[in-house]
Amino acid sequence: MKKPKKCLQLGSLPFDVVTHESQDLTAVSNIEGEVIFLSVTDDSISKLSTFQPHTDSCRRIIFSDTSLLSISSDKSLVISDIETRKVKKKHEDAHEHALYALCEVRDGNVFATGDDEGVIKLWDLRKDEPIVMIQPEHDNFISSFSVDSAGSTLLAASGDGRLSVWNSRQRKLVARSDECDAELLTCDVVRAGSKVVCGDGDGVINVFSWDDWGDISDRVPVQEEVSIDAVLRYSEDVLILGCMDGVVRVTAIFPHTPLPHLGDHSDNPIEGLALSHDQQEILSIGHDYFVRAWSLEQVDEAIEKLADQSSGSEEDSEKDSDEDSSEDEKPKKKKLKHISSKEIKSKETADFFSDLA
Repeated sequence: MKKPKKCLQLGSLPFDVVTHESQDLTAVSNIEGEVIFLSVTDDSISKLSTFQPHTDSCRRIIFSDTSLLSISSDKSLVISDIETRKVKKKHEDAHEHALYALCEVRDGNVFATGDDEGVIKLWDLRKDEPIVMIQPEHDNFISSFSVDSAGSTLLAASGDGRLSVWNSRQRKLVARSDECDAELLTCDVVRAGSKVVCGDGDGVINVFSWDDWGDISDRVPVQEEVSIDAVLRYSEDVLILGCMDGVVRVTAIFPHTPLPHLGDHSDNPIEGLALSHDQQEILSIGHDYFVRAWSLEQVDEAIEKLADQSSGSEEDSEKDSDEDSSEDEKPKKKKLKHISSKEIKSKETADFFSDLA
């Protein structure tokens, strides 16, 4: 077992971990309905404060400027102030069923929520009536959301094994995929918006090509029968994976190349991953009740080595191509085939009638 750079025992089962884009602030939600604010320094992880926006497990949280949005199995959506650690707005019955997925769609105002029964809602928090779309499109829980760079396309992965695609501005369904072999647990947009990757319950990354949503374009097996419960896009080609067996895996997907593992949580399933504020570490939370920080130095070295190998292969290919070209330029002796006058005449006759056609 690799040792993390630093870690902290949280005291209860964590469900999500996020870092603020512009502030050096990390938050973890847990089964008690609490949100714990953390300080992550070069040497340690420590608790700053704890508050409780929910009466039941707090399943997902996201930072949005000076606010923290959170959802819970108590069916509520809560907006809290990150400075005062107080609730600003609480939507008590945001859904009829327990909430599972949360995503900022665009502008810090439009958000998506998904619940245990497959219902998706789109929210515009500037409006007096903030719910602007309700869609019961799936037959099982909404596990994860992702959006394109413009915030115009919303993607929803579901436990029914399908990916749905929504136009968030027109508030309508664009497409829904065929059913995959296992429940889809995560989704993210990669390759500059040309691909969507979904981790599933069988340990496979399902790859969709943009605008070709009917069926997957590729399958990347990671670890057989080990569900991929969390995915973090580290680059357009490299994913960090949190898996049910407690291992934090790293893989390049175009082409598929497993990279060295970051570490593990001693066989305890991993619930969430986040990139640290300084982008030097990966934070992981698991069923061992720990948040652990893993250095990305080894990952960066592996990526650089992979890039060098790819560059070397391209150079070799170009060299081979140049050699082939030079060989093609040389006059080659050909074994001449004797053609009888009868064959020549037959060919000329065939060409004549071909010209008349």
